[in-house]
Amino acid sequence: MGLGGSVHFSDGTKTLLKADLDGNGKIDTSDIFDAMVYVAYRGVGLDGGLTDEQVAAADIDGDGKVDSTDIYYMLYYVALQGAGKNPSWQDVIY
Repeated sequence: MGLGGSVHFSDGTKTLLKADLDGNGKIDTSDIFDAMVYVAYRGVGLDGGLTDEQVAAADIDGDGKVDSTDIYYMLYYVALQGAGKNPSWQDVIY
């Protein structure tokens, strides 16, 4: 998926901002909450409740899975926003 700001799909119809799981155009604590619930549910073998598009948007590091590392990156991104920075995913991951 790479480190760009959006997740694009081959059908060309579905686009989400990376980490914007609720699709409201911003990355905030509600997106982090959704990702945390997904990871917790999947950890106990339950359906995480996210669509394939949301899972792809939550896979911040592009390793093919959503885990605590992705949540850490989301938290860091939102914290930088809260501190008045204008973060990019490159800033957060590297």
